[in-house]
Amino acid sequence: MVRKNNPTQTRQLILEMAANLIHQHGYKGMRVDQVVENTGLTKGAIYYHFPNKQALGYAVVDDMLRTEFRSFWQQALALEGNPLEVLANSFVNMTGDVEQCDIEVGCPLTNLGSEMSFEDEGFRTRINQVFDEWIEGIESLLQNGQQQNLVRANIDPKKTARFLVAAFQGIQCSSKYCKDVVRFEDGVEYLAELIANLKP
Repeated sequence: MVRKNNPTQTRQLILEMAANLIHQHGYKGMRVDQVVENTGLTKGAIYYHFPNKQALGYAVVDDMLRTEFRSFWQQALALEGNPLEVLANSFVNMTGDVEQCDIEVGCPLTNLGSEMSFEDEGFRTRINQVFDEWIEGIESLLQNGQQQNLVRANIDPKKTARFLVAAFQGIQCSSKYCKDVVRFEDGVEYLAELIANLKP
């Protein structure tokens, strides 16, 4: 149980609740009053750690979403083996953890980017940075594959990495609109086939 006189635990509790509310209702739908109610904290305790709603939203991206995404992709792309197989599996392995409710709610980072990137530069730059790090990881993996003659030499690693990330986001969004887990699984399976075709 979180002790309310522990600043670190209190801050983490606030972030986790805010992140959950943003995922369910969007940033605009996330209310500080709801964070207060769901955590059992006072509004003063919330504002002690985060001076306003915007600061809380930024911290959700910086301290939670970025950390979670970076950890997942760094581990997935660092596995031993053929670079194309490692890359394909980094997408395919996610389908096993996806349920109908996840499809209906969508990816928290993609959702937040769609909602706030045109309205708030702070959100846009933070979210772009997370995706850029992912793209750089894929680019590096493809470059290593080219050096080993396991990836076609005539492809541009950066453009290919950007395309793969954009394609995956599109699969997520399409599946969310249709509320269809099978569509998501089929899309990721086909994306893996496209990656396999990058071999020489």
